[in-house]
Amino acid sequence: MKLGYAIPNNQGVEKVSDLLELAGDAEQLGYHSVWVSEHLFNTAYVAKRLGNRPYHEALTVLTAIAGATETIHLGTSVLVLPWHHPVRLGKMIASLDQFSAGRVILGVGVGITLDEYDALGVSFSQRGQIANECLAAMKALWTQELPEFNGEHYAFSGQLFSPKPVADDGPPIWIGGNSPAAKRRLIEHGAGWHPLALSPAELGEALPILKAELEAAGRSSNIPVALRTTLEITNKPWDRPPAQRRTLKGTIAELIEMLLAYQQAGATHVIIDPNSGDVGYNREVLVQVVEQLMPHLTG
Repeated sequence: MKLGYAIPNNQGVEKVSDLLELAGDAEQLGYHSVWVSEHLFNTAYVAKRLGNRPYHEALTVLTAIAGATETIHLGTSVLVLPWHHPVRLGKMIASLDQFSAGRVILGVGVGITLDEYDALGVSFSQRGQIANECLAAMKALWTQELPEFNGEHYAFSGQLFSPKPVADDGPPIWIGGNSPAAKRRLIEHGAGWHPLALSPAELGEALPILKAELEAAGRSSNIPVALRTTLEITNKPWDRPPAQRRTLKGTIAELIEMLLAYQQAGATHVIIDPNSGDVGYNREVLVQVVEQLMPHLTG
């Protein structure tokens, strides 16, 4: 099981240069991937967390990280697809993928903040349909010499589109979310599943059902499963059994048990989120995880 690190572009860190340094630290320490989050306004739960502190734009930060690193994979956790036009987003992702020599993992979702949808003039009730069209349109852009797409929300044809991503079929698309709609989106469009805040027990129950649905649809069930979870190292044991915890909270021994339970349940990646804008604390967590947790994982 591989470990990723959630860059705190969503935690009010003032300097983007600090985010680049954290990404460099993660690469040097042996993390598989770094991940950025997306919101456009400080609204709802984001406003409660940040006030007027900055939430840095996801792809700007990820592009800067690409230029400051060499090998670590670059993920989005997640881009909210209906907030983007597929032609512009498809070009941005393809350019970033070329710039980073094929290191992009495109994690996508639909979001839940109605205020942001209203501000953008995008239908909240149609966000699932819009997201599905966006994915299909980007695949056409990436794989067809003269891309053609004709949907309810997007349409184009007869024009060259470049650059193409490094891989012929585009970067891997990992579908974020735990809902039935997200799982249907995965079966139709995704190359991996990116669930959020599931316990090992919940993952162990959900994954066999999802794999069976993939196989029934003629898809391979051998997909990446990358769970993102907040991490908090404590000095005292937590009262909930590790297999039932939805966050990596507990003593080092408990966190080892929990990560092994995730691995046993079928997770191929765990993305740790220190859930803090304190740059020094983030560095401490990165090192602690590598020194005390990573040696116990396999694969």
